[in-house]
Amino acid sequence: MPVSVKQLRAVLAPLVVFVVFIWLWQTKVFHNLFGLETFAVPLPDRIWRSFGDDSSRLREAFGETFLPATIGYVGGNLLGFALALCLMALPPALGRRGSALGAAVAALPIMAVAPIVALWIESELWFKSVTVMIIVFPSMLVYAYRGMTSVDPTALELMYSYRSSQWQVLRELRLPHSVPQIFTALKYTTVLTLVAAVICEILRAHNGLGFEIHDALVSFGTARAWAAVVLLGLTGIVMYVLLLLVERFGFPWALRQDTP
Repeated sequence: MPVSVKQLRAVLAPLVVFVVFIWLWQTKVFHNLFGLETFAVPLPDRIWRSFGDDSSRLREAFGETFLPATIGYVGGNLLGFALALCLMALPPALGRRGSALGAAVAALPIMAVAPIVALWIESELWFKSVTVMIIVFPSMLVYAYRGMTSVDPTALELMYSYRSSQWQVLRELRLPHSVPQIFTALKYTTVLTLVAAVICEILRAHNGLGFEIHDALVSFGTARAWAAVVLLGLTGIVMYVLLLLVERFGFPWALRQDTP
């Protein structure tokens, strides 16, 4: 299928903006404009060289961050979805109160949760994983419950008129209707996952990208710190794009449903 002008523009526009941004950064336009020092904000070529000079450290740190982040991300989203299903089994009034409680938990700051978990769990792997899980699950709970309860009343009445069981209503109507909300939660929690993992590593860890950022800044290796930040950003982008692709090609009907 030929590529339309609109599709080409959608790809080229952000690419051009990115190239211009890097060029302005490399030529010190931003440094001169905002009074920045290259020591604090290294030029892109210096950050790029740091990927080569510190490749082994960054690669090891990435693995130490990505594993617990993935465990917490998957576990937290599964827990949130399971709790949303449990709320569906309750009377609507109790379900709404449970969802409101989930929203309250979601408002807890990561900096308040992580130190408490650190006192509870000694293992660095599970300290990071459990913290990420606690931060992630409320969002999935709230979004999944909202998706399953915001179905069209007419469609709900039609299914009940055919004597459909609660399980049939859940499987055929509520779950498909909640898919856009579930993907919204999955995409939103990718950001929470990486932020929580990095904060855990800064608070109490001897490895990981968060530790590398802290260690690099303490030892005046700002280029390595920025390289770790760039690596975190790229990880978040890749995770987000993968979810978009799964949603687009695995659940295209959900995208149409989500479009006003």
